[in-house]
Amino acid sequence: MPGMGTNKDASGSDHIGQRLHGLDFLRAVMMSLGVVLHSAQLYLTMDMVDYYRDPMRSVSMDLTLIFINTFRMPTFYLLSGFFTALLLARRGPDRMFRNRYQRLVIPFILFLPPLAISMTLLRIVAANVMATGDFGLDINLIDRPRILWDNTHNLWFLYYLIMYVVSVWLALQLCRYLPDDFCAHIRRWTARTPAYSIVAIFTVSLSLAAIGSFSEAGRITGKLSFMPSISVYLYFGICFLTGWVLFQRREDITVLARRGWGYMTAACFFLVVALVCFELQGKSDAAGYQLFHTLLSVSTGLSVCFFMLAFVGLFCRYFHRHQPWIRYFSDSAYWVFISHSVPMILLALPMHSWEVVAEIKFLLVCSGTMLVCMLTYHRWVRNTRIGEILNGRRYGTLPKPP
Repeated sequence: MPGMGTNKDASGSDHIGQRLHGLDFLRAVMMSLGVVLHSAQLYLTMDMVDYYRDPMRSVSMDLTLIFINTFRMPTFYLLSGFFTALLLARRGPDRMFRNRYQRLVIPFILFLPPLAISMTLLRIVAANVMATGDFGLDINLIDRPRILWDNTHNLWFLYYLIMYVVSVWLALQLCRYLPDDFCAHIRRWTARTPAYSIVAIFTVSLSLAAIGSFSEAGRITGKLSFMPSISVYLYFGICFLTGWVLFQRREDITVLARRGWGYMTAACFFLVVALVCFELQGKSDAAGYQLFHTLLSVSTGLSVCFFMLAFVGLFCRYFHRHQPWIRYFSDSAYWVFISHSVPMILLALPMHSWEVVAEIKFLLVCSGTMLVCMLTYHRWVRNTRIGEILNGRRYGTLPKPP
C-alpha cells in the first residue's frame, strides 16, 4: 500500500530517507495530549496530584486521565525507539548521537532551570491557595519540601529518553565484543518476527504486565525525581525497544494500517476489563486481590500494546501525505509540551474559588493553555534559535497560523 509509512515502494526498494508524516504527526499528538492530561489532573476526584487540586472535581476527569495515560507515553517511547533506529540507519552512530545530544540533552539543560524556578514558585502559591484560599508564599504549607528541588517536572520524559540513548550507545559498544554469529542471530530473529504476530504481541504485553504488576494500577507512570526509577526505565524501555524492532520490520506498518481499527477495538476492550478488575481487586489484603490484580496487569499490558499498534497503523493510514498544517503542528509540539505547565497553572489558580463544574474549568484551562503555547511558539520560537534547537531548523519567515 504505497504511502502508508512503509519504507518500501511497489518495487521493493528501501526508502529509509523518506519522511514518515503519519508517525511525525502521531508523536506530536502524543506530546500535545500532555496539555489535556495535565489540565484534567487539576480536577480529579482521585488523590494523585500534589501541586494543585481545584475544589471542583469530576469523575469525567478521572476517566480522561486514565484513558490518555494508558497509551500516551508508551506510544511516545515506541516512536522514540523507531526514530532513533531510523537515525542510526540513515546517519550512522556518530551523527545519530550528535543529533540526540542536540535534540534531547541541550533542551533538557536549557529549559529545566527556568521551568523549575517557575513551577517551584507556582507550587508554593498553589499550596497557599489550596490551604487558605488566598495567594501567598508560605513554604511551610508544602507537604514534601524535597519535591521543590528533586524534580524534573514535565521534562522527565527527556530524562529517560537520554538514558535510553545512552543504553543504545552501551549496546553498540557491547556488540563489538560479542560473536558476530550471536548478533546476526538476534537480527534474524527480529527480522522474521512480524510486529503484528501473536508472539510479538504477547511478548510485549506480558512484559509490560510483569513490570506493571508491581504497581496497584497495573501499569507504570512517569517519575519526576532525579533518582531514576528501575520500573519506569524498564516499562517504557520495553516500548522504546518495541519501536526499535518495528523499524527493522517497518514493512509491517502496511499491515498495521489495515488492522488499525481492529486493534483499537481490542485496546478499548482490554482497557474496560482492566478498569473492572481495578474496581474489584480492592485492597492488597483482600481475598481476591491477587487474582484481580493479575488480570488487571495482563489486561492493561494487552491494552497498551494494542493501543500502540493501532495508533501507528491508523496515523500512517490517514496522515501519510505532507500537509502544511500537520507539519506546523508537529513542529510546535515539542515547545508546547515543554512550556505548557506554567500557563496552565497561571490560568487555573485564579479560578480556584469559582463555583462552576469541573468540566468548564478544564475546557477553559486546556484551550487557554494551548492557545498561549501556540502563540508563543509562533511569535517567539518558530523562527528563532530556540526553534532551531527544538526542531533542528529555523524557519526564515513567519507563516500564517493554520
